[in-house]
Amino acid sequence: MNNLLFEIKNLVNFFILRKNKKKIVFYSESLFYKNYYIDLFFEIKKNNPNVLILTSDINEYYFLKKENIEAYFIGNGIIKLIIFNFIKCNFFIMTMTDIGNNLKRSKSCKNYVYFFHALASTHVIYTPKAFNNYDIIFTNGDYQHKEIRKNEEIFELKKKILIDSGYFYLDYLKRNANLNLLKTKQILFAPTWNYNQKNLFNDRGYAIIKNLIDSNFKVHLRLHPEIIKRDKNKFNEIINLFGKSNLFSLDQNPSNLESMEQASLLITDNSSIGMEFALVFKRPVLYIDYSKKIHNKNHDKFNLTPLEDSFKELIGFTINSSQVDRLSKICNDIIKKTDKLKDKISNFEKINLQNIGHSAKKAASYILEHNS
Repeated sequence: MNNLLFEIKNLVNFFILRKNKKKIVFYSESLFYKNYYIDLFFEIKKNNPNVLILTSDINEYYFLKKENIEAYFIGNGIIKLIIFNFIKCNFFIMTMTDIGNNLKRSKSCKNYVYFFHALASTHVIYTPKAFNNYDIIFTNGDYQHKEIRKNEEIFELKKKILIDSGYFYLDYLKRNANLNLLKTKQILFAPTWNYNQKNLFNDRGYAIIKNLIDSNFKVHLRLHPEIIKRDKNKFNEIINLFGKSNLFSLDQNPSNLESMEQASLLITDNSSIGMEFALVFKRPVLYIDYSKKIHNKNHDKFNLTPLEDSFKELIGFTINSSQVDRLSKICNDIIKKTDKLKDKISNFEKINLQNIGHSAKKAASYILEHNS
């Protein structure tokens, strides 16, 4: 069936057949985000069978249907706009920033709810108004709570309801990770995306991968979908150059778990996957300092150190991009220090994150208690 016709069918089913049963609705941009919200979804579903999911990804739609989850495919065009403009619900739950800026809020939706798909702080890598139009935000820890309140204070915004639930995806990773698949000569290279065209992947990606492969490291390259979308030519160039090597693999799995399980070290520039990797596997992260990821021009007004910067200073290892020609030796030296990091990583987690192992239950209890 043509995708547009299928979207129209889903539109009719959603608005007509569901009528007033759409009290709790999730929205997912793609299958990439499934593991970030699925624990919360099932925690709510235990006590409310009417919870459902809207997705813009046809592959995610078919996956959810196979799991007997009520889902509706709405694409990214006119059908999505219609639903977002007129949806009626108590809670509209998503991990898409800038609601009310890029897409209008529906007057018939009581609460727009945001949850995070990263551990990073809120006031540097996100756009200035990313969270302004949400009613409820599930924060990973007190650091995000303070940042959001500071933003409200600086710009005289209405206070949101903040629930320090913890980070759903970290709990998911810990529950599903196999810690016994470590391979000492494997490295996960996961550069971040950036609005700035000057970025590590574009300018130094080739040199990084080549140096590691030349020293017999196997490199797993995992890119954020935004990198592939924004830098398609560079992406294709890298794949053409290294794709046939048995020491190179491209990870395009919606989940990053498999690549993390095998890696003895993760290399990035600014991606918060570094924190996830360290907290779950207690293994080192190497940051290559090249171009800062700053998407909020107002970040200096907060006078708050971003969590990702604290992590880099306390736990991560950092080198300048000019040291890439010595990268393999640096990586070997860092891997030898793995055992010394474990206590530091555990302490960092205890200090900064909340409800470890129970984050989805904490968030679901709030939704269910206030769903009337």
